[in-house]
Amino acid sequence: MILRWSPLLLLLLCGRSQASITIFEDTFGHIVNPETKSIDIVRRFTLTNHLLRTQVQIINYGATITSVVTPDCYNKLDDIVLGFDYLEGYRHPENPYIGATIGRVANRIQNGSFTVDGVEYQVEKNDRGLNAIHGGVKGFDKVLWNPLVTKSDSVTMTYTSVDGESGFPGTVHVTVTFTLTLDNRLIIKYNATTDKKTPINLTNHAYFNLAGHRSGSRELVNHVVKLFSESYTEVDSLSLPTGEIRPVNGTPYDLRLPKYLGFALQETQWKGFDHNYLLDGNVSTMAAWVVHPKSGRVLNVYTDQPGVQFYTGGNLKPIYGKQYALYDQFGAFCLETQKYPDALHHDNFPSILLSPDETYEHTAIYEFGLIQLWKK
Repeated sequence: MILRWSPLLLLLLCGRSQASITIFEDTFGHIVNPETKSIDIVRRFTLTNHLLRTQVQIINYGATITSVVTPDCYNKLDDIVLGFDYLEGYRHPENPYIGATIGRVANRIQNGSFTVDGVEYQVEKNDRGLNAIHGGVKGFDKVLWNPLVTKSDSVTMTYTSVDGESGFPGTVHVTVTFTLTLDNRLIIKYNATTDKKTPINLTNHAYFNLAGHRSGSRELVNHVVKLFSESYTEVDSLSLPTGEIRPVNGTPYDLRLPKYLGFALQETQWKGFDHNYLLDGNVSTMAAWVVHPKSGRVLNVYTDQPGVQFYTGGNLKPIYGKQYALYDQFGAFCLETQKYPDALHHDNFPSILLSPDETYEHTAIYEFGLIQLWKK
């Protein structure tokens, strides 16, 4: 049978006096401020759950998750997200947004253009020169955020995106808070306000491989995946939504029942997944469940957003990451909680426009756990 251990139960058995979350801050590198020409320090924050031996590292360059270390069912620790040992890796032009906070608008905008209150805006076409993707050339993944530690279990980072940055209207103040809980949940809370109506759709682009970041496609295919979604937004050959919402039933994208990712990829004829799945937007309802049976690691995802982009790294080009690991096609997966892609061009999609009298709020929860496989 399969038995999933409960971190809360473990806390009760071991006693709360032994349980604690700590934060350690150090330096991850330096960058030259393009405006002041001064040298700014890139800070790294290490959040550690000492009882359950989970450690999360975040840097304020791109508000980026650089490491998530968790034990497997044999109590062996490994890092389960892709990343780089040095800042230069995150600043490299070939970095595919690994671990970063994405904004102003996650995913794609057709032709990089849109209209707000009768005014047409043109943003940078950084997706093959045809469309905008993940906020443009200078998205939130490529800026230095202001970090602040106010509690023993969380780090808050803020950034002000000025009017006209990357072509977007309005000055936007963004806050992202990363919290590691005693029951092994990494909670990401996003908050944004603006002084002019503007599109906002934030997410995080962590690449997971529960077998360990060095395991590549040989172990990614052994993951079992379940998405709690009945439908998805159909896309064309450029991965742009057509505007149609399709039921997953009878398609290769049906992951309502647990399925080995290798079989699922084969059903797509190895085109892979890069699709937005529709959710009920209830943070207490599970959006996705992924397990790697050999290691016993489990990832559960919850969100209050109406969609999650499931991406299996089909466009990953060979790139060296942490510990000289070679990251390549189908070497990891992403679960990017979000509103729908290219919502600016589809009135039947939830709006991503934020007005000055509104506050953008978004919660994503990544819960790390284990299963135990017992033989009768």
